[in-house]
Amino acid sequence: MTEDKHPQPRAALHSVGCKLNQFEAELLRQELEDRGYRIVDFGEPADVYILNSCTVTSRTDRECRRLARGAKARNPQACVVLTGCYVEVGREDLAERKLADLLIGNRDKSALPDLIDAALGRPPPVPSCDHDDPLLREFRGHTRAFVKVQEGCAGGCTYCIISRARGPERSVPAAQVVEQVRLLAARHPEMVLIGTHLGRYGRDLAGETGLAGLVQQLCDLPEVGRLRLSSLEPLEVTPALSELVVAGGHALSSDDLPSQGKVCRHLHLPLQSGSESVLRRMRRPYAAEDYAALVTDLRRRQPGLAVGADVIVGFPGETEEEFEETRRFLEALPVAYLHVFTFSPRPDTPAAEMPNQVPGQVRKERNHVLRALSDHKRAEFAAAQVGERLEVVLETGANGRRYGLTDNYLHVDLPAALPSGGILTVHITGATGACLCGGLADP
Repeated sequence: MTEDKHPQPRAALHSVGCKLNQFEAELLRQELEDRGYRIVDFGEPADVYILNSCTVTSRTDRECRRLARGAKARNPQACVVLTGCYVEVGREDLAERKLADLLIGNRDKSALPDLIDAALGRPPPVPSCDHDDPLLREFRGHTRAFVKVQEGCAGGCTYCIISRARGPERSVPAAQVVEQVRLLAARHPEMVLIGTHLGRYGRDLAGETGLAGLVQQLCDLPEVGRLRLSSLEPLEVTPALSELVVAGGHALSSDDLPSQGKVCRHLHLPLQSGSESVLRRMRRPYAAEDYAALVTDLRRRQPGLAVGADVIVGFPGETEEEFEETRRFLEALPVAYLHVFTFSPRPDTPAAEMPNQVPGQVRKERNHVLRALSDHKRAEFAAAQVGERLEVVLETGANGRRYGLTDNYLHVDLPAALPSGGILTVHITGATGACLCGGLADP
């Protein structure tokens, strides 16, 4: 490692994987900037490269190793830091490969700025009286801001290693979440509440509220434009939480159902399989019929609600009959889209050692079948929105294209010259596949 030759040392950050990693990377970027670092792109020369890793599959492990090697190649004298989930479960292997100068697990992420300063020979910062847990001031480059309210998982799914990587369940106290949301709401019209096991928010905090209570507190803040919930386990959609999502955060005093409110009409509920026998091998804690009853009831009560589902194809032992059971189940289910994953054996999980591993070509074919079904579901749901007035926040996609994101998770192509920074109401005039088109609605 070189001495700190730059009056403003260059730091490059990159996150692989989940929304939690993205939130944590933003916090680290902010703190490094506050300490005098200049943040540069991960592909540029830098004095320190920080890679926030993911280990959800063997493929993400390989991607993290590739990125670490590339960083060292760009500047052999740089300090390369690997942090995150891959480090938690693969520290010994990473140490043997000598891909990084610092290996920092999730539990020590809060110490990263101090450790980076020490590695570059910089003096520690002057102590301040700031909040013990730093708050993020801005989710740079994004219209929507992620807000971490929980991490850790106590689940035992046979294909997953994240409970080991993220550790036990920990919730952020509600008062701190409120403070964080107030701060971000000044710049971002939408907050996305995130967690490893979001639905278990508050269960580890004595006397604290659960997720529904937290959402209601945030809805009561005048600064908040709208709130979106990230992925929730089906059994954790409580009656109180479903009422908030169905009603958009409004208190219902009659049969009149508001079309939109502060809580986005969108839930992502991992299913993984529609076959009872596969669900048992996965060790998922619900029956397919319970999942179907929940989704059907939610859509009956709020037809504009978008429900998405994760599904894994090619799980060990999945027969053609079990796959067909899943396909038929999903075909009949009123979901708006699917996230389809091809099973990949993750070392150190029970599923990796199960017999009757499904051949790769069969897994690939099953993936294509369900992706086609997802495309049909998306187009069907989008077509049902034509003629509606929907609230959108403006996002920037590939090639700088501006589009609106509806509260029920659809993209709307809009005229280029539109004001940004707030929530706009648009009149939907058409749908092409899963994409809507429209213009600003009359007041």
